[in-house]
Amino acid sequence: MSPSELEQALQKAHQHPLFNALNPEQFHRLEERVRVIDLAAGESLFRQGEQAERFYMVVRGTMKVFRLSSDGQEKIIEVIGSGETLAEAVMFLDKPAYPANADAVEASQVLVFSSQVYKSLLAESSDCCFKVMAALAIRLHSRLKEIETLTLQNARHRVGRFLCSLLPPDCGEQSEIQLPVAKRLIAARLAMQPETFSRIMHDLKERQLVEVHGRKLLIRDVAALQQLT
Repeated sequence: MSPSELEQALQKAHQHPLFNALNPEQFHRLEERVRVIDLAAGESLFRQGEQAERFYMVVRGTMKVFRLSSDGQEKIIEVIGSGETLAEAVMFLDKPAYPANADAVEASQVLVFSSQVYKSLLAESSDCCFKVMAALAIRLHSRLKEIETLTLQNARHRVGRFLCSLLPPDCGEQSEIQLPVAKRLIAARLAMQPETFSRIMHDLKERQLVEVHGRKLLIRDVAALQQLT
C-alpha cells in the first residue's frame, strides 16, 4: 500500500462510528500504531482462542468470521466487507481472546489497530466512550434483527430480505444488484444449505422475478420481491 493509499484508507476509517468520536490529535495517536496486512484468499487473520491485542478494518476484499463444530464443519458467523470492522468488541472483555476464526474469502487488505492504544484514548474522554457505546449498541440491535429474521422467517423470506437489502434506495420497478460474496457464503450467513439457496434462486428465476448472471442479478420486479419479506 502506497503512502497516499494508506492516507485515503485512514481518512475512510476516521469516518467509521468507532473512530469519528476521536479528535484529530487522538486519531493521529492511534494511526501512529496502525499496520497494514495483505492476505491471500484462504489466509488466516486470527484464530479462535488467540489473545486479542488488535482489532481490524477491511480496506479491500472480504473476510469471513467462523467457528468449527465438533465434527469439523465450518459455521459462518459473519461476512465482513470493505469499510467494516471486526473483533472490536473483544477488546472490552476482562481476558480478551478471539471467540472465532477469521479468514480472507478473497485477496484482502486490512488495517490493524492496537486495542491498548484505542482503550487508552477512550479512557481520556467520557464523551468518546458514550459515542462508541452508541455505535456498538446500534450494531448489536442490527444483529438482533438478523437473529429474529433467521429464527422466525422461513428460507424464502430470508433470501428475499437479503436481496432487498442490496437494492439501492432510489431503485425503480427493476434494479441491478451485485452479490457481495460467493453464493455458498451467503447461504451459510442465512443459515441454510447451499442447495436450499440455489433452489430458492431457481424458483425466483422461474417466476421471472430475478435474472442471474454470475454475481450480478437483475431484479425484474422489485415490488414482488419486496412482498416476499
